[in-house]
Order: sequence, then structure tokens, then C-alpha cells
Amino acid sequence: MSRKKRTAKFNFGIAALSALSCMATSASAQVAGAKPADPEVKSEALEVIVITAQKRLQSSQSVSASVQALTPEALALAGIEDVTRLEQVSPGLVFAKSGNDAKLAMRGANSNATFADNTSIVGVFVDGVYKSRASQQTRAFFDVERVEILKGPQGTLYGRNTLGGAINLYSAAPNFKKEGTTFGLTSTYARFNDFRNEFHVNTPVSDDFAVRMAVVSERSDGWIKNLVGPNEGVKDNLAARFSGLLNVADYFSALLRLSSIAENGNPAGMFALAGACRAVTANGLTDPRGTALDCRNPRRGSGGTPAFDSFGDRRTIERDFVNDDRLTERNATLELNADFGAVTLKSITSYTNYRSLLGNDADYSRNPHAREWVKEENKSVTQELQLSSRTGTPLEWTTGLYASKDKLFFAYSSLRHTVDDLTVRPTVTSANGVVLPVLIGTPIVSNATVINNASNNTQLIDSSVFGIFGQATYAIVKDLRAIAGVRYSREKKDAVNGNAPYVGSLTPAVVPSTPDNFPFDPATATARSDVSKTFTNTTWRLGAEYDIRKDVNAYATASTGYLSGVMNQNGTVTLPQKSRSFEIGVKSRFLDNKVQLNLAGYQAKYTDLATTFQIPNPASPGAVLTLSSNGGTIDASGLEVSLDLIPVDRMRVSAAVSFMKAEYGKFGLNLPQQVQNGIAPTNRFVDLTGQRPPYTPKVTFAASARYDFALASGTLTPHIQSRYSGAYSAAGGLPYDPAGQQASFTQTDFRLMWKPNKGNWSLEVFVENIENEMVNQRTQHGGDGIEQANYGFPKNYGIKYRLSF
Repeated sequence: MSRKKRTAKFNFGIAALSALSCMATSASAQVAGAKPADPEVKSEALEVIVITAQKRLQSSQSVSASVQALTPEALALAGIEDVTRLEQVSPGLVFAKSGNDAKLAMRGANSNATFADNTSIVGVFVDGVYKSRASQQTRAFFDVERVEILKGPQGTLYGRNTLGGAINLYSAAPNFKKEGTTFGLTSTYARFNDFRNEFHVNTPVSDDFAVRMAVVSERSDGWIKNLVGPNEGVKDNLAARFSGLLNVADYFSALLRLSSIAENGNPAGMFALAGACRAVTANGLTDPRGTALDCRNPRRGSGGTPAFDSFGDRRTIERDFVNDDRLTERNATLELNADFGAVTLKSITSYTNYRSLLGNDADYSRNPHAREWVKEENKSVTQELQLSSRTGTPLEWTTGLYASKDKLFFAYSSLRHTVDDLTVRPTVTSANGVVLPVLIGTPIVSNATVINNASNNTQLIDSSVFGIFGQATYAIVKDLRAIAGVRYSREKKDAVNGNAPYVGSLTPAVVPSTPDNFPFDPATATARSDVSKTFTNTTWRLGAEYDIRKDVNAYATASTGYLSGVMNQNGTVTLPQKSRSFEIGVKSRFLDNKVQLNLAGYQAKYTDLATTFQIPNPASPGAVLTLSSNGGTIDASGLEVSLDLIPVDRMRVSAAVSFMKAEYGKFGLNLPQQVQNGIAPTNRFVDLTGQRPPYTPKVTFAASARYDFALASGTLTPHIQSRYSGAYSAAGGLPYDPAGQQASFTQTDFRLMWKPNKGNWSLEVFVENIENEMVNQRTQHGGDGIEQANYGFPKNYGIKYRLSF
């Protein structure tokens, strides 16, 4: 897309916001002016949002950190129904994905590696419970009370795997409303026959006990058109949560949450949605510095059919095999709170059983040749105790203990069930004299009566985590306070790695559609490599905060975070990844709480970052193992500014911007392509020093505006929001791989809501991503030279009905 067109799209969103602002200002004089102002009625002010980002109840404006809090109203206005759209309202946060895995990026650090034992650099917590798998992070997003986005390392209060930040999601707890039983229903019908229903009921059983039930279901036809099989991107989801709250006087409460989540659709590709054009040399070798583009499918068995051009229709694929995916999560969480006057005690106990089975057409074509599956199972038990002083005293402190046990099973299984002709691939000589094959799709020559090639890499990891932490804030003088915190963590991992061979057989008439003939019992694994490792780490936080005046606070902090080491499937282990960040900021409100302006500047350094590479699998000729190693460092710095204001009553305007500079220090990974600059390297290590890391646009910007038109029969509210992102790399490997480039873009949403004066319902029509921008969320150079690409959702539109009584 040309720079002129991108600028036009950016101007579209900003112009629309400006138009709404002008229209609303004019309307305020007309509609609001129809009746004389009532001097007894106070003008509107920005609400106070209470959060628990520091493990205690505080106003979001009083927390000395960059925290963005989203209420149910804010989530509804932004159309946020899972973490995939948080980037619409939070500049500096970038959402990426690979199949089911969320790959959040924040402040220069990214979550490229989430395969097997790798974890996200942003920790996601639901009702105080950590979600250890990246594929869990987009679940549980219904009947939400509040979302908190914490930017920067959170190692002191949150512990492991919060290298770049944390996201807290809190579901709505039962309440004791005087009106008795209350109900709420939200029904949405959107593009691609997407029908979503979310329902909750709340009942105070007595003065001391209340219950709440929430259910959400969603089904759709799928938004990826498959020319030879079922569409992908299909939703078939059902989730429920039961909560019971017991209050004993004013000093004790017990809150039990039981949840069940089931997803039976498919996530638009296990590793990728489709193929993308790859850079090649003039003679056809894959080369990230290549000057030509090859859009053909290079996978063996694909018959040489063209891959769909990454600059063309990104919603069309050819897959003869679409797996019947399955994902389930069962969770029980018990939260106990006791108030002893001077101190409060909180206990959070949780059990989670998570399972996921995804499958993929491994040749990415209409030919019946290869299939692959990823199986994840994780059973987790967590326990956290928090002891806190009262808020408002000169010395405020929180201390606690944390313990968890995880039993993770991971398996990657693949097979080629027909025979292809590799001799059709010509060979050419690289610039330095190495003879290499040209990677083009190969035709199928026969059906296999035995497995042509199979791989079944399995890994069982038992993890035990223990942590002890404390953080305190002390008032040195009236308006100046010092902050100090520390956490000690110990994590022991025991891994059983192996490769259990395929035990079934094939006939031309029977092709396996499930991995049932792959043994998953670790006892059957061959070529085992068992390994144990204990990681210890100390993280800390230091800082100061100063009240410049009432509602204007300044702060400066230094903090650290870490990710534990990765247990590879060949028995090797990486070092833990670490982060250190300095942040200064100002949080302010003025003009009778009609304007809120927050600023934060930061400098961060990430060390021993993990990178992935592939090696031949010694237990399965022709297959590969995906491994992790410590690649090096990233340096990042930036400025974040957010503004919320009420220019006139019934109008709300918000804007936020992030400026970020990021580059690799000494950082390297293995060259995944055949050559670079036409040369086949003898040492495949590529030094990325000075390169800009993936998912680090220099500028991201978000703005929104709404106005409540008070009409005779009800309230009409138009709401518009738009975000702009500068260009960045979405490559899972080399940041200059052209297949992974995402140009600058804007995405604009518009909503029009109607709520009558009489009645307990409302109606909304909406269109999201008016520009129809399908963002490159991740592109990974895979086996046979294929560029595996994931793209974001296209334009969406629909209607939403809300009912409450």
C-alpha cells in the first residue's frame, strides 16, 4: 500500500473523531439547551476506578505504575470480548498469535516463543490465578467486572513469567442488590453468521449469601473460505461460571468460582492461516535478502499448487484436511478474605484442568499428503496467601507466599501418508558453491500402505514453584513516599522427553483424521532424554512517589522480572530470561475531575532472551525438533501519554499514544532460510545487533469519542474509536524477512446505541475495522521453506441487543 493511501486511511479515522466532537459540541447547545440547566444537578466528572494491581484496593490514579483499567462499559464500547482486541485501546500493546497461542508484546519484549515449555512474556491472571499456557490466555472473557493492563516487569508482586507486564481479568462476583434477583442478557449477531449470547443471573439468597451464574455461547460459520473443504475460523464455544459469595459480618468472606469452558471449532490454522510469498534469489533459493518473491506452495506433496499471495485475498485457502479441534478448561477457585482490623488476610486456592488438541493440513494444499497435531494437557494447583496492612497509614505493606504445581504434557505428532516425488526439485549452486535443492511443491506418486514418515515428539514436565514476597510504601514526609519490594522464587522442573513411533498402518482407503495411533504414554517413548533443573531468582522493586498537589502525583520506579528456563525436547535447558526497567511518570486530574492526563517514560533491558530454531530429529529421519536457546538482549525506551476528558456534559473523549525505540543488543538466531545474500553459511548464526525487534512499532495511537444525545424518548449514543500503528515486523525469525512485514495502518470502529427512557433494554449497531485491514499477526519461516502466515480479523459488522431486569 502506498504511503499516500495509508495516510488517507489514518486521516479517515481522525477526521471521523473530529467530526463527532464538533457535532456533539454543537448538539450540546441544541439538545441540552432545550431545557434550562438545573443548578442543583452537578456536572459530570470522570469516575474513580478501583483496582488491585498492587494486591490492595486503590484508585487507578494513585498507583505508581503504568496501569490501564477497563470497566465493563469501556470494554463494551471498545467491542472487547477477549484479549485479541485490547490493543485497540492500549497503545504499546501488540497482540500476535499462532493458532490458539496468544503472543502478546509489550514495551519491546515479545512472545514469539510459546511452543512446548515456552511461555508468554506477559502474564495473564484470571481472578488472581495465573494462566500458564499461551493458548489459555484468550479464554474466560465473559461476565467481566474489570480488566487491568500492567505495563513493565511485575516480578515482585506477580512472580514468574511477567517479564514485560501482566493482565488481570476479574469476573463479576455475586452482589447483594436490594431489588433481589437480577438478570442480564446480551445477544450479538455479526458477520459470518456469528451468533453470541451472554447471560447472567444474580440472586441474594440471604443477607449473607449470594450466588451468580454466567453463561456464554458463540457459534459462527468461519471467516476463512476453504475451496476444497470446511471453512476455518469456525466458532463453537460454550462456557459457564458459577459463583457463590458468603459474607460473615464485616470481617470474613468466602467466594467460590467454578467455571467450565469448551471450544469445538477451529482457530483458523494450527500454526498459520495460510502461506505467504517468500523472498528468493534469482535462481530460486530461499533468501531473506532475496530480491524476488515466490508465491508458490513449497511444501512437499502439495503438487506445486500456488500458495495464496500474501498481498491478495488473505481469507481463502485450499485444505483437504480440517481437524475437529477440541479445547476444554475446568477451574475451581476459592478466595477467602479476613479482616483483623490492622491487617487483612487473603487466600486464593485454585485447581485447573486444561486440554487442547489442534490439527492441521501439513502440506497446506488440496492434495491428501500430510497431517499434524499438537496436544497440550496441563493440570495446575496454585495457592497464594497475602497479608496486608490497612490503606491510608504512613506505612502500607503487603507480604505473601505463593506455591503451585503444574503437570504439563505436550506432544507434536505428524505423518506423511502418501508418497511424493522429491526428484522434481531441481538443484542449483549458491554463490559460494554449495549445491542446494529449489524448494517447490512435489507431486504425489502413490498411496502409502505403510507410514511414509512419522514423528511424535512428546514431553512431560512436572513443575513446582515456591515464592515469598513483600512490598511496602512508607511516608517519609507528608507528600513523599518511598517504595521497596522483593521476591524470592524457586522453580523445579522435571522433564521426560522422547519420541514414541506411530503404531498404526495405512491403506489407500483409510487415512487417519486423529492422532489416536500415536502413543502418548511417556513410558512408551524411545530415545528418551530425562532432565531436571532448579531455577532460583530474586526480583525487586524500588521507587518513590510525590504528591505535587491534590490529584497530581509523580513517581519514579525501578523493577525487574523474569521467565524461568525452557526445558527442550532434546534434554537441553536454557537460562532464565530477565528484565530490568526504569520508569518515571505523572498522573493528574484537574478541572473538577473533567480532565485526566497521565504520562510515563521508561527504559527497559531484556537479557538472555529465548529464540527458537530447528534441528533434525535423530529419532525420525526427515522430521525436525523445535528447540529454544538464549539469543541475547533487547534495549527499549519509550514515552506513553493518555488523556481522558469531558469537554461538555454527556460527552467523553479519550486519546493515548506510545512512542517506542527498541533494538537488539548482541542477539542471534539460526538462519532458517537456505541462503543469505545468496551465500550458504557454514555457521548459520545470524547476528541481529542493532536490528529492530518484532512487534515494536515506533508509534501507536488510539482515540475515541462519544456523545449521549438526550432525545424525548431515549438516549442516542454514537461512539467512534480509531487506532493507528506504525510499521513493524511480525516475523517469528529474522526481523527483516519481507514475508513478516506489516505496513503502517489504521483500524476504525463505529457504534450507534439506543436506550429508551422507559424499558430495560438497549440496541446497538456496529462496524469494526472499517478499513478492512487484515493485520499480519505472525509469519514464521517453516519446513520446506514455507512462510506460515497468520492474519487478523477483517471488517466486522452486526447488531447487539441488551436486556436487564
